[in-house]
Amino acid sequence: MRKLSLFILSVLSLSSALAQTPDLPVNRIVVIGEAELELPADQVRVTVSLQYSDPTDARKAYAAHQNAEKQLVKLLKDYQIDEKDIRYTLLNVQKNDNGIYQPGERKQEIITMQQVIFELKKPERYPDLQLALISAGFNRFQASYRSTKQEERKNSVLEKAVEVAREKAAVMAKAAGRTLGAVLSVRDTEETDPVLQRRFGAEMDVMAARVGYGSNLLDIPQTIRIPAQVKVTFELK
Repeated sequence: MRKLSLFILSVLSLSSALAQTPDLPVNRIVVIGEAELELPADQVRVTVSLQYSDPTDARKAYAAHQNAEKQLVKLLKDYQIDEKDIRYTLLNVQKNDNGIYQPGERKQEIITMQQVIFELKKPERYPDLQLALISAGFNRFQASYRSTKQEERKNSVLEKAVEVAREKAAVMAKAAGRTLGAVLSVRDTEETDPVLQRRFGAEMDVMAARVGYGSNLLDIPQTIRIPAQVKVTFELK
């Protein structure tokens, strides 16, 4: 009876140890999937940098900044920019060292800095907007093409990248005389980070269609490229 009890205890201990043992590696294939979507550029994102200064008085620098804000708001209203399409950073006021002018003497100034970002939904109005900004004293600004469908299509390009990876894996498995199994994981290009990675640059590339346009560059249709890259691990049977 004692021997039987010891045998049962040994079996239970072995079963417990096996249950705690990590799964053994299975046959697998790891494939990189890349995809890209092109969307028509139908708006322009403009970033205006506000920066004003005074040698010693922060209030004067701030007053100049406030006056510029009012001018910019009026200009945006004139161009019918919706409030929901306007964003801005917090106002930053700081004292800067402007360099050494005499031995041991430093010149300092108070500087205000802020950025205002807005969407212009009529790209054809951008040339006029540039002139209006410069005429109003806003000389620090930059712009890039955007698409109103960018956000809603980001998932589509990820799905396409995974499908590309599946097609590549199927070809490789067939060439090796194997059968492609289930997806084991979807990762970004860093194998240690098991998450989907969306590669959307801050500055989107643009591509011009070179046929059927007039004498103005703005007549050339532009597209926004949205790329994505994923690493997919499949089971091999």
